[in-house]
Amino acid sequence: MPEISREIIVKATLQETWELVSDMQRFSLCIPGCKEVRTISETEFDWKLETKVLRTTRKATARTRAVKMEPPTHAEFVGEGRLFERSNHYKLTITGTTDLEAMADDQTRIIFTGDVRASGLGGAVIEKVAAGQMDSLFEEFESNIKKALE
Repeated sequence: MPEISREIIVKATLQETWELVSDMQRFSLCIPGCKEVRTISETEFDWKLETKVLRTTRKATARTRAVKMEPPTHAEFVGEGRLFERSNHYKLTITGTTDLEAMADDQTRIIFTGDVRASGLGGAVIEKVAAGQMDSLFEEFESNIKKALE
């Protein structure tokens, strides 16, 4: 899947926004399809997700690690995981950043940048289908973030 970059403006202070996006338990509730996040250490987390790909639901697991945290404006994450199908699985490589910028009237701009790559024979197909679904997933994600903060 090509790198994505999306921006959200929320009606919340910089600190309130940072507290949400840096708390993986709270933040996971905003991610469409996230079924569980488990804290492994202060910087490592195991994720269980389910998502529709075409007409079927796929399950994915991933372990992410915060590689840079600069409160309250910047975070970087990397991770590896697996996307499971009936008879196959694909290795996922995940990278992402979150940048926050204070704006007037207690608003905050959130910029998410991420990249998820799938390996294996069908990895390119998985990436293409996922890229086509990204807009609708991000709309739901944006709505969830705003509800959590406002």
